[in-house]
Amino acid sequence: MNPRIENLASDPLLISADKLVEQSAGLPATSRAQLLEVLAWLQTSIAKPNPLIGRRGHVCPFVGPALTRFRSVRFHVYQGELHPAAVEPVMRALAARFPTLPPATEVGREFRAILTLFPELPHDGGPVLIDPVQYAMKPEITAQGLMIGQFYPGCLEPGLHNPDYRPLEAPHPMLVIRPMQLTDLMFLFSRPECLRAYVRKFGVSSRDELMARVAAADIPKLPTLWEAVVDAAFPAEPHVD
Repeated sequence: MNPRIENLASDPLLISADKLVEQSAGLPATSRAQLLEVLAWLQTSIAKPNPLIGRRGHVCPFVGPALTRFRSVRFHVYQGELHPAAVEPVMRALAARFPTLPPATEVGREFRAILTLFPELPHDGGPVLIDPVQYAMKPEITAQGLMIGQFYPGCLEPGLHNPDYRPLEAPHPMLVIRPMQLTDLMFLFSRPECLRAYVRKFGVSSRDELMARVAAADIPKLPTLWEAVVDAAFPAEPHVD
């Protein structure tokens, strides 16, 4: 491995959102400006209601308490080479650190998040770096009971309740790691290994129980091949004569 990549991946620097100004003082001005802009976006957009999302409530109900009550949002500013082979070890190291992050209280731990920014990545670079890394790492991240999400300017991923809404569009390119929640079921139907991670974390004992959760979640639309994914997550028991 490139020595610079190895060093970046071994101990990624984390910045607490509630101490952003002082903890980012040594960073370049561009990086600090992006951090402040993303924090403002979280406070004024993601932690607030938006009629465009097509349902009641805040865009993300976890962000407000994470920022104010639990102070559990952290940033990482990526400073390495801009290709997946360099980014993935850093994201892997951040996921490995996740279990050690405060707060210590059980309820507070569900509000933790690490937002990794890429100040040197052009705004149109999301599809060539952010998307591939997120797709490649999703199985191993979900296997740890976590989620990894892609955010960047112009992200075309449609909303669940309003296909014209773009929930992953952000002011700057980011990868976000956070705990898997019960409500994440709707995001895990595209790949069997990710759905199996949900089944393991939340102790889903059968296909029928999973489908009952799907019905209760009122998921507006599932991927085309969702039934095959469910079958793969719950393989049939071998028949014994």
